[in-house]
Amino acid sequence: MPFEPLMFFGDNGGGDQFAFVRTPERDEVFVWDHETDGRYLAEYSLEQYLERALREKGDWYR
Repeated sequence: MPFEPLMFFGDNGGGDQFAFVRTPERDEVFVWDHETDGRYLAEYSLEQYLERALREKGDWYR
């Protein structure tokens, strides 16, 4: 997944960053792993992402 369609909006404090895909527009939240340069699905919606982010600590997306 290239960086161009991503809109980054947050990080986990350890270097990994969270993003939406703007083109084509999607509801899922993805995470960019700064150590592996991988892009992974974190949650299926912003609501799910916020619920989990407020509940968990650390690199919870894995």
